[in-house]
Amino acid sequence: MAFFEQLFPPEISRDAEGGPRFLNSKAYGSSGQRVTNREAAYPLHEYRVAHPPKTQAEFESLRAFFYVVGGDADAFRFKDWSDFLATAANTTLKAVVGEANTWQLCRTYSFGTRMFVRPIYKPVAGAQVSRVRGGVLTVLPYAPDPTTGRVAIAGHQAGDAYVWTGEFHVPVAFKDPAAMWQVMGGEGLITHWTSIELEEERL
Repeated sequence: MAFFEQLFPPEISRDAEGGPRFLNSKAYGSSGQRVTNREAAYPLHEYRVAHPPKTQAEFESLRAFFYVVGGDADAFRFKDWSDFLATAANTTLKAVVGEANTWQLCRTYSFGTRMFVRPIYKPVAGAQVSRVRGGVLTVLPYAPDPTTGRVAIAGHQAGDAYVWTGEFHVPVAFKDPAAMWQVMGGEGLITHWTSIELEEERL
């Protein structure tokens, strides 16, 4: 599998439905107690797109995209319109184990006393990293790698925390190697492609 650093047509992804799916196992004891186990630390996101018959030009873009990624062969960027903005309030950075001075961009989700930290591997170019030291927020001159979501930060001190701002995408691939579309007819010969399924690729 190769990764195609291009964005799935955003005017089509706007109509998607989907979200995260956790990989959990569960069992029930003889007394009815439920026992669960998280098989993976992070969920995989899944999406379903029903391409509406808008214009033939829009369909041509979608069809060309399917051809160049080889169906389900290569992964690519997808904009989840429900969750694509990184702010100082919903982000953090985590140190990458085994790589000195290297940090991974992350998106955070907080509720009550719990927080879930999700690594972000496909930030949009132009994302900015800031350091919080002694309660003071300072924008740093270090640009995250848009292909990995990692950034090298020099001069780290104990107690330093980091946040970032910008936009991000989800790395996905088509679930099905085959496409099935229908010509709707009429003057414009608009083509309809329903049930496009995408699944996140773990990088």
